[in-house]
Amino acid sequence: MLRKNVGFVFVAVCSLAIGIGATSGIYSIADALLLRPLPVPNPGGVIAVSPVTDQTLAGLNMISYPDYLDFRDRNQTFEGLAASAYSFFGFAADRATLPRMRYGMFVSGNFFQVLGVQPAIGRWFRAEEDQAIGRNPVAVLSHDLWVSEFDAKRSVIGERLWLNGIEVTVIGVAPESFTGTDQFLRPALYVPFAMAPTMTGTNTIDQRQVRWLKVNGRLKPGIGLAQAQADLNAIVSSLQKAYPQIDGNLRVKVETQLQYQTEFSPPRTAFILMLGLLSICVLLVACANVAGLLLSRSTARAREIAVRLAIGAGRGSLVRQLLVENLLLAIGGGVAGLALAYAIVRFFNTIPVPSDLPLRFGVQLDHRVLLFTACAAILSTFLFGLAPALRATHPDLVPALKATDAVTSRPGRLWGRNLLVGGQIAISLALLIVSAVFVEGFRADLIRGPGFRIEHLFVTSLNTSLTRYTDAQTEQFYKRLLDKTRLAADVKSAVLASAVPIAIGAGTIGVVPEGYQLKAGQEAITVFDNVVSDGYFESMGIPVVRGRSLLETDNEKAPGVAVVNEQFARHYWPNQSALGKRFRLRNATGKLVEIVGIAKTTKYLAISEPALDFVYLPFAQNRQPQMSLIAESKSPDARVLAPVLRGVIQSIDRNMPI
Repeated sequence: MLRKNVGFVFVAVCSLAIGIGATSGIYSIADALLLRPLPVPNPGGVIAVSPVTDQTLAGLNMISYPDYLDFRDRNQTFEGLAASAYSFFGFAADRATLPRMRYGMFVSGNFFQVLGVQPAIGRWFRAEEDQAIGRNPVAVLSHDLWVSEFDAKRSVIGERLWLNGIEVTVIGVAPESFTGTDQFLRPALYVPFAMAPTMTGTNTIDQRQVRWLKVNGRLKPGIGLAQAQADLNAIVSSLQKAYPQIDGNLRVKVETQLQYQTEFSPPRTAFILMLGLLSICVLLVACANVAGLLLSRSTARAREIAVRLAIGAGRGSLVRQLLVENLLLAIGGGVAGLALAYAIVRFFNTIPVPSDLPLRFGVQLDHRVLLFTACAAILSTFLFGLAPALRATHPDLVPALKATDAVTSRPGRLWGRNLLVGGQIAISLALLIVSAVFVEGFRADLIRGPGFRIEHLFVTSLNTSLTRYTDAQTEQFYKRLLDKTRLAADVKSAVLASAVPIAIGAGTIGVVPEGYQLKAGQEAITVFDNVVSDGYFESMGIPVVRGRSLLETDNEKAPGVAVVNEQFARHYWPNQSALGKRFRLRNATGKLVEIVGIAKTTKYLAISEPALDFVYLPFAQNRQPQMSLIAESKSPDARVLAPVLRGVIQSIDRNMPI
């Protein structure tokens, strides 16, 4: 019968394709961003150990290396606990090659064993390679780095490469599917923690107050999350007593990796849930549309079905036949929907991510998405097909056999169709309203803009710790870099910043405003911050609405100063001017700084974000090794500055990774 109604089949399949395709495409995105398990054996057994804090920004604190060692060595419930920390490295495949910046990981010696991963070639770290500081310079390569830099040669094992100017021996290559403990970031290489002090120039692995590690583990057989939580709570209690000044407020949470990912970024989770609900609404509208078509078609087939019933056909067999026809429609819609989902996935993967980090979302139509699509098609069969099938096989036989309208003869039976149409209209209106709100909000954000200049800017990221500079050398390097860049050809202005708005986001710092009452046990309020050089506000086009901007004279010999945004000023001094007010950095005994300017509130992490509290600190008073050079080009095409800035940097230090 379907072959005789090509127009009906085409409309029904297209409707289902839109619903199933949108749902499958959204599921693919949700799977990549949140649901997909880690690419390791038994991923459901990977447990996250993360701190619980009273900070206003969740998920930003990690665990210190000494605390990790206590958890690892004193617990009774874990088969193993592994630690990891992301870091930039100055990478060179040989001594003659200029170093480039690569994103990798410092990891504990048992990192790969705890995750249950086997090397593609070579071996993992031995125990002694993660114990003696700086004594065993070894590294494991990612599969991508092995292919791109070493042509996938198996002879790479035992070869030398240079990281941060240190000669390192390659001992292994990770499997192609392995991405560490994060789905998005693709580390280029892995180095044991014992090499961190030598490679960074700071011995953070001995500092209990420096919390920078992510901890994962696997539980012993028969052990549940509650037992593991109680086990670590006992260790935490002993640490609080032993180190009250550092670990007095320490608390940790034991949870599955999915729970950790969900809680780590609530906005991401909420966004995915919202997209999921919208896609389900689209599928329901599509099913309602096809159900309406089937109800209309049942009127045309009323005499045929009545004849079959009259000559003895069972109602159950007719319902099964109609459901088989509907299943064929669903299969057609599912196949066409997969094509639409593939187009959605391809479009999503082409969206550029403005970041220095090796982000790769890897949205794909894998077997899990195919299974989801098949389930959606089967579910759709019942959603749009069951009611019409039951309705079609329960006609008024006499009018139907006389070829009269079997449906209109009993107007009361139209309530189902009316309810279907009403529901379809209601859901469609809800979708239209939500879509209109989104479009209007996005349009308004685009009209308002990010609040800073985005044209003619070229950004280069640098990190002097990769060349093990001292504080004095860092200060001298960045001073020479600014001076030379500002005099370079095609450069209109140049500034330094620890973060580039939206592209590289922002750092965080603890602050304690004078006179502000902290919550019990709270050391500070965590806010976003940016360490910038003089001229930053002028170059970026960010208005300082009151007071002044940061100057070259705001150096280490001058009193501590800061510029805050309007949101920060309104938040902590709502009915008075924030100029001249003071706050401490990091904790209640930290450095005291005075607010000398109030800048306009802009966007810092995303174009659609709400107003955030933000602090700008002068680089000369808050030196740090990792900075970005932001140069404004005289030319409309800022890419002309690439060779210019590369030449400037290499004229100061040819071994500085870029």
